Amino acid sequence: MKDRQTEFSKDLAENVRRIREYMQHTDDLIFVDRELASGKPIKIAYLQGLTDDRRLEYLLAHAREFGSEDFAFGDHGWRKSIQQGAESLAAGQALLLFADPPGAAAIDLLGVQLRSVEEPSSESTVKGPRSGFTESLTNNLALVRYYCPSPQLKIESRKIGSLSPTPLAVLSVGGITNPSILKEVHRRIDEITADFIVGSNAIEEWIADHRGTMFPMVESTERPDRVVGALMDGRIAIIVQGTPFVILLPFVFLQAFQVGEDYFWNFYIGSLLRMLRIFCGLIGLLLPGFYVATVTYHHELVPTALLQSIAAAKEPVPFPAVVESFAMMFAFEIMREAGIRMPKQIGQAVSIVGALILGQAAVEAGIVSPIMVIVAALTGICTFTLPPNAMNYAIRLLQFGMTFLASLLGYVGLVAGIIGLLVYLASLRSFGIPYLGPAAPLNAQELTDVIVRRPIPWDSKRPTLFRALNPYRFRGGDK
Repeated sequence: MKDRQTEFSKDLAENVRRIREYMQHTDDLIFVDRELASGKPIKIAYLQGLTDDRRLEYLLAHAREFGSEDFAFGDHGWRKSIQQGAESLAAGQALLLFADPPGAAAIDLLGVQLRSVEEPSSESTVKGPRSGFTESLTNNLALVRYYCPSPQLKIESRKIGSLSPTPLAVLSVGGITNPSILKEVHRRIDEITADFIVGSNAIEEWIADHRGTMFPMVESTERPDRVVGALMDGRIAIIVQGTPFVILLPFVFLQAFQVGEDYFWNFYIGSLLRMLRIFCGLIGLLLPGFYVATVTYHHELVPTALLQSIAAAKEPVPFPAVVESFAMMFAFEIMREAGIRMPKQIGQAVSIVGALILGQAAVEAGIVSPIMVIVAALTGICTFTLPPNAMNYAIRLLQFGMTFLASLLGYVGLVAGIIGLLVYLASLRSFGIPYLGPAAPLNAQELTDVIVRRPIPWDSKRPTLFRALNPYRFRGGDK
C-alpha cells in the first residue's frame, strides 16, 4: 500500500514544497499561480525547456477554464501522490495542482526538439524504403503502424527503471506470435531491476539467454520495414524511448547475413546477394588462418610457382607469418575504428590513406610481405559486406583465435577451431529457439528462406521459423 505521507494534501504550498524536495530543488522546475473561474487558486508546474512553448502558453492563458472534474481519475490523467506527479513532470507533462479534491492533473506538453524521420545511416539501402526510426517512442510506434496497418498488431507499454523510469513498448501480432515466447519476454522484462536504462542495449543484455557470449542473442535495427517483416514472421519487437534501435527477438545465427533489401530484388538477385554475404563471412573468419597454416605447415598443397613467389616475397621479412597476420589485422582494426570515430568529412579519407601509406611503408620496410597485405585487405573488405550488427564484430574477433590455432597445428588447428565453434553455437538458444536453426536441427523447408530468399508468392499460412523450431507447440488460434 502506498505511504499516505506521499499523497497530495489540501495545502498547495505544502504540495509545492514536497515536490521541490522530491525533485532535489532543481532550478528548472517552475511553478505558476493561477485561479479557477470559481476563484479557487491552483498551481501549474512544469520543467523549463522540456515543454512545448506554444502549448504551455495556451494552458497558462486558459487555466481558469479547467477544473478537477475535467480529468479522468485514473493513471492517465489524475495523479494522487507526489511520486506520480514528479514522474509526470520528468516525462514532459505539466501538473495542475488542485486543493479540492487534493491531487494533480497531468497534461502532456512534451516539446523536446528531435530529429525528423530520415534514412538510417547504419543500414543504407539501394532499393527499398528509406525511413528510419528516431529517438521518439511515439514517432517510432507511428512508423510501425504506418507500415503495418493491421488490427492484429498489439502494442504493450511498460516502464523500466526504479530511479528514472524509461518507457518502452513490446510489439507482437495476434495469431502469429507464439504466446509462450511473448509471455517469456514479459517475464524477463519484469525481472529487470536497474535504476535506469540508457538504451536498447541494456535491455538486450538483461533479457538475453546467454549474457557471457560475444554472439548477439537478439537483433537490432533502425528500419521500420524490417521490424514489420519480423513481426509478420512471428517475432517480437521492443522499442525503447530515447534510442532509434529496435530490438527483434528471437534471433538465429543465419539471420546475421540477411538484410531487408533482399526482398526488394527479385528471387535470383536476392538469393545471390545473401549467399555472397555468407561466403564473405567465411572468408573473413578463415582466410588469415588458412594463409598462416598454408605457408607455415602445408607447403606441399601450394603450386610450385606460387610457393616460389610467396617465398621470395617473405624473404626480407624477419617475422613468422602469424606475427605478420596479427600485426596487419590489428592495424586494420585500428584504422577502421579511427575512421568511424573521426568526423565523417575526413574519417573515410583518413582510413583509406592510412591503409595505403601504412601498407606500402610496411612492405618497403620489410616488416610484412605484399601477399599478407592482400590477405588482410581482402579479409577486411569481406567483413564490410556483412550487415552492421554484433555478428560482424564477433567474426572479426574470431579471426584472431582461428589464426592462432592455425599457427599451432596448421589445418588441424583450423578444423578443430571450426568444430569447436559449431559445437558452441549449437549449445546456444534464443528464447528457446536453437541458435543454428534451421540448419541444426535440420528443417529443409525453412532453409529455403534463410540461405536463399524464398520466391513470392509463398504460403503465408505456413508455420514460420520461430514457430516451427520452438519448444512449445504453437496453434494458430492461440491469442
